[in-house]
Amino acid sequence: MRKVFAVALPLGLALLAGILLSSSFRARDEAAEARSERARLKREFDERVALLRALPPEAAREWRDEVNVLLRGYLEGLSEIRNRYPRAPVPPSALEATAAERKGALPEKERAALEDFQKYTDSRLALLSGGAYAPLASVPGGGFRLDVLSVEPGASPAGGPGLRIDFALWGAPRLVERERSGSRTVSRTSVPVVMKSLQFRFLDASRKIYGEMSGSGEPYQKLVDPERFAPEFPPGVLFGTWWVELLPREAATTELKLDLDVRQPSGAASPVSLGLELPVREPWRIPPGTKYQAEVREAAPAANGK
Repeated sequence: MRKVFAVALPLGLALLAGILLSSSFRARDEAAEARSERARLKREFDERVALLRALPPEAAREWRDEVNVLLRGYLEGLSEIRNRYPRAPVPPSALEATAAERKGALPEKERAALEDFQKYTDSRLALLSGGAYAPLASVPGGGFRLDVLSVEPGASPAGGPGLRIDFALWGAPRLVERERSGSRTVSRTSVPVVMKSLQFRFLDASRKIYGEMSGSGEPYQKLVDPERFAPEFPPGVLFGTWWVELLPREAATTELKLDLDVRQPSGAASPVSLGLELPVREPWRIPPGTKYQAEVREAAPAANGK
């Protein structure tokens, strides 16, 4: 009996090791195949959105409807990939990955910034996932498309009341730059687009110019690398938030103009201007009896962009 046991035990252990090894290989194969499928899905989504970005401003409803159709197909495709490759591991969150790199030594300020950008990413992904992506205004230009998503009054990060403007810039390319740091390689994602200036021109009810306001186009918060926080985030769109002053009561309409500098592969910068018009709503205006000072108080960018 002991001889049988002595022979059976090594065989059993070898069989178990073989099963575990085979399972590990299958899991790795599934992970690689899932990554390949997701990359293909992202590429197809990016290419199809590129065709839609050139739709004229008067076709804003068509742009909205077609983007929602593409987003629904993209998200359904991701769900199918997850079901087809259940062994593929879920990538770690940005906070988990950063904490692992630092061996848990993550300063509280940096942790708070990562958590803030995670919430921002989750809110933008929810906006795209709900099937109701509906910009207030949309305009194409220079290969880009600027969508103003919402304009809401609130407490400005710079202090006092302000106006929060959430936007999406479609077509902003992302570049991954890699640098050697000691024994490891550090990757950093950047967008070769500089938002130079943001300008407002106010028109009264008779469409006469009442005044203007301008400042830096750099947003208070912008999502440069959303896939760091949500790996399945749709490609080719940069979300951001501007904070500006409340608008004068005399303004019936505002013309918004965003000036960009796009860095080309040669290093040269190409200017792009995107302009759209919005009817001014009552909550966007200064309170009655308040004098409009035409001052620009810009909120400092939140750790620039992530």
